[in-house]
Formats: sequence, C-alpha cells, structure tokens
Amino acid sequence: MTETPARPTAELLARLYDGKRELHAAQRALSLPEKVRQLLDLQKIAYEILQSRGVELRPWEKPWDVEP
Repeated sequence: MTETPARPTAELLARLYDGKRELHAAQRALSLPEKVRQLLDLQKIAYEILQSRGVELRPWEKPWDVEP
C-alpha cells in the first residue's frame, strides 16, 4: 500500500496565503524600472538554465541585451 501525503493544516495555508498577498503588494509598489530590471534578471536566469540543459533558443527567444 502507498501512503497518502499529509495534508497541510489550515494554519499553514493561511500563513502561505498571507505571505503571497504581502509579496504581491510589495511587487505592485515597485517602480517600473525596477520591475523591468527584475524581468531581465529572470530572463537571464532562465536562459542559463536552458543553456545548461542543451536547449538551443532562437534569436528572438534569447534575453534582451539591455540594461534598465
């Protein structure tokens, strides 16, 4: 027999949802240049991961070569 995984408690779920709300509020408060900087950073991270896996991206799929 396989064991079913333990279900999270209501308190844990409430804390997770509260944290998510706080994160989203902080993200909304960021300036546009900061949001663009984060986007570019995430694109670079994703590109490095794909490169390490040997995935060849088309030119328009590669991260932008700009600095905010």
